Amino acid sequence: MASFFAGTRVRSAAFTSLLSGVSIHRFAAWLVGPLAIVAALFWVANHIGGNVFAVKTEKTDCVPNERFVNDPDGRRFLELRWLMDPPGWRVRLRAPAEYVTWADVGCESATMPGYPDPNYRDVYAHGFSIGVDLPDFAVLHPSDRHIWNRGLDTTKMVVRLSSQAKVQGGEAEKVQVIQKDFYDTQRVSLDPDSVSLKSSHLTVGSKPDKFNLKRIGVIGDMSRYKTELGGGEAVDYYYVDRKPIDLWFECQAEEIKDHTEDSGWNRRPECQMFFRYARLDALIEARFPRIFMPMWPQIKSKLERLLDTFEIGELNEGQL
Repeated sequence: MASFFAGTRVRSAAFTSLLSGVSIHRFAAWLVGPLAIVAALFWVANHIGGNVFAVKTEKTDCVPNERFVNDPDGRRFLELRWLMDPPGWRVRLRAPAEYVTWADVGCESATMPGYPDPNYRDVYAHGFSIGVDLPDFAVLHPSDRHIWNRGLDTTKMVVRLSSQAKVQGGEAEKVQVIQKDFYDTQRVSLDPDSVSLKSSHLTVGSKPDKFNLKRIGVIGDMSRYKTELGGGEAVDYYYVDRKPIDLWFECQAEEIKDHTEDSGWNRRPECQMFFRYARLDALIEARFPRIFMPMWPQIKSKLERLLDTFEIGELNEGQL
């Protein structure tokens, strides 16, 4: 204990000695700069983000845009306040709860622990996700419903539905959005002068048609990805041979093998399928293991049939 106080006295003496050669005015001047910066930061925070010292108050006028309900027959549904054409036509959309993996903002998502969040306001749900097990479209086990819960042997498909209600125009214009997304995404991913492709010594070009689809993608030696991480820059785009391009796929390049295709690879490459589903006025993005690409027509057909079972009804004075 004595040594502790002795050490304290030594440090205190050293600090006093340090200040002895500094006037109080000079010491105060040193503090002006840092204090001014801190004051400026608080001013910006208070004027842009609200009073940083204030307790966040909860609003009470937020009407949830989705909720889970139990029907008298015991079935459970996710009900969403969904916006569709004609503009401003809000409906009650009902999706079987066993398929739902995620629902997007209605106060807060009904799948999140903070639901409902009274600090969020919007007039409709922007989107939601469902999941199934391929190839038979079986309902996912509850433990496997998390969107990012995947593994080397996963056979899960997660489908994101995003409202296109705010796209200006009719059906033709909304289909054009699908084609525009295709060209925009391809332009970025398949830029031969991009740093990611150049550093990987890869280039781009047309590839032979496959799965009855046209194809363009990344070309080069990708064998190093057997043992190295990476390869996200190596993609193939599959698309229908018609205009507008209303159906397309982004997949990890076929040169990167699934472990069931080549046991030397420890991978499960994925694909994403994009198309419009007019009945719900929605853009569909379905993510699934690439090994199922040969059966993409059946996947799309089964998915559309599943979405056809989702019920559309009227709201109760604009509310669920």
